[in-house]
Amino acid sequence: MKRLLGEKEAEWIEAGGLEKLPHPRRGTVVLAGMESYLSKNHSVEEEAVSDVMRFVDAADRDSLVLIITDIGRGIVPVDAHERWLRDTCGRLNQRLFKKAGRITRIWYGLAEEIR
Repeated sequence: MKRLLGEKEAEWIEAGGLEKLPHPRRGTVVLAGMESYLSKNHSVEEEAVSDVMRFVDAADRDSLVLIITDIGRGIVPVDAHERWLRDTCGRLNQRLFKKAGRITRIWYGLAEEIR
């Protein structure tokens, strides 16, 4: 990921350890660990989506980088919270992808431009 950013200075936010998403600063902002953040801090889909979308809307759209882990593949979890998280992240990702100007999928270290 850092290679794709090049020489840009970036605010790197590891959301997994946070209780609340901060207001993004100006310039390039990287948000990672969103799945862990949602799992620990939310249990209602509408609140979870609103929380993340508030952050996205407050950031500079052309300088925001989201690192999203695809958790929607494989066997559907037995645990209700894990199923909720999988479904919520899937629907949230669809909204984020619609807004995105550029989407790069990184699989085994290989970057593929989707859009």
